[in-house]
Amino acid sequence: MRTIDAIREMYNASGVHPTTDPDDPRSQFAVDRYENHLRKLIKPSMRALDLGCNAGRFTFAMENMGAIATGIDFAEIPILHAKKIARKRKSQCQFNIGDIASLPYKENSFDFALLPQNNGYLSYQSLENLSVQLKEILSDNGIFVVIMQDELVKRAGEETLPDQYDVRTGLMGGHITIPDKGVYPSSWYFWTVAFAKYIIERHLLLEDIEQIEEYKFLLVFCNNKGNGGL
Repeated sequence: MRTIDAIREMYNASGVHPTTDPDDPRSQFAVDRYENHLRKLIKPSMRALDLGCNAGRFTFAMENMGAIATGIDFAEIPILHAKKIARKRKSQCQFNIGDIASLPYKENSFDFALLPQNNGYLSYQSLENLSVQLKEILSDNGIFVVIMQDELVKRAGEETLPDQYDVRTGLMGGHITIPDKGVYPSSWYFWTVAFAKYIIERHLLLEDIEQIEEYKFLLVFCNNKGNGGL
């Protein structure tokens, strides 16, 4: 089974956790961490895309900030829950089931795209593929924001790399047990800010890097379509 398919199966099996459910106060901490940073970037009526939205925490948050927000995720169960919340709230948020590897959007569909803390599920090649797609679907001067943790900063002082770490691909092995459901692969890729910057800058212009927590960073890229040299 492909890594991405195994992760999808895990998320569908686990359902919606209180810390990812926009209707549960216990999920608000994730948005609160970055709200001030996002408010500086999101303008009224900006068309915003939440990449790997799960049940829509950041999708609904971006709508509250004035954006016309869309969320996409490959796991059906969280998306169905997000749609249910949208109906209950009479929200205009749209939610799509889809794969980041092949986004179902046309050229110039969005002004803003957010990848919130889930780049670890993407291989190095997958992030490059995503960057290529964003260059097309983002408007001229559209913004791509990546919120990520730097594994080197996180593991500062450790003498060895993680068990089951593949140096060539960055893939770290692991499993998670879901009660009454089974054991599922829970793989994660070893990312650093330098890796992400190097890959995304091939296609989008870096505007800012900000350390927002001990080992978490916010990277802002701009889609300057007039610069054909990227």
